[in-house]
Amino acid sequence: MFIVDKVTGKAVFDTPVERARQRAEEVLLKKGYSKDEILVDYVFEVELPEGTAMAIADLLVRINDKNAMVIMCAPPTALVPYERMALACARVLGASYAVALNLDEVTVMKAKNGEVIGKDLDAIPEREKFEFDEYELPQDRLEKEKRILITYLNILHCVGCRIERRKD
Repeated sequence: MFIVDKVTGKAVFDTPVERARQRAEEVLLKKGYSKDEILVDYVFEVELPEGTAMAIADLLVRINDKNAMVIMCAPPTALVPYERMALACARVLGASYAVALNLDEVTVMKAKNGEVIGKDLDAIPEREKFEFDEYELPQDRLEKEKRILITYLNILHCVGCRIERRKD
C-alpha cells in the first residue's frame, strides 16, 4: 500500500506512477546525482498575461542552483502526451533535458529542440558528465510552452492549475 520515496524518505502510496518515479530516482542516484539535487513534486509559478498559475514537476534535477532536468511520470499506456508535457515543463523552467516515463517506457529529450536522445533511462547523463545545453526561447514561444504545460497538467495530471487574476 505504501513505499518509501528514495529521495525524501517519506511514505507514499504505491501506484504505477509512483513506482515509475522511484525507478527514475533510483537511476538518478546511481548516476551520481545527490538527493539534494533531486527535487520531488517541485511546485512553481507560471506567469501569464492573465495572471499566475501554479504548476508542478514530478522531479526537477538542479545542479549548482540551475535547472538541469525535468522528469514527468505517467500512468501505464499514456507516455506520448507526457512527453509533450515534460518538454513544455523543461522549457518553462529552462532545463536542458526533459524525461517522460512510465513503468514500461522512457523518452529522454533535449529541451532545446525536442530531439529524442534515448528510449531508456541509460540516456540520462551521468552527473559527473552532465553538460548544460544553453538556449533561450523567444517570448512568444515561451508563452505557448506555458499554456501547453498548464493545459496538460489540468488534463493529464489532474492538477487544478487555476490562473489567479492579476490585481492591477
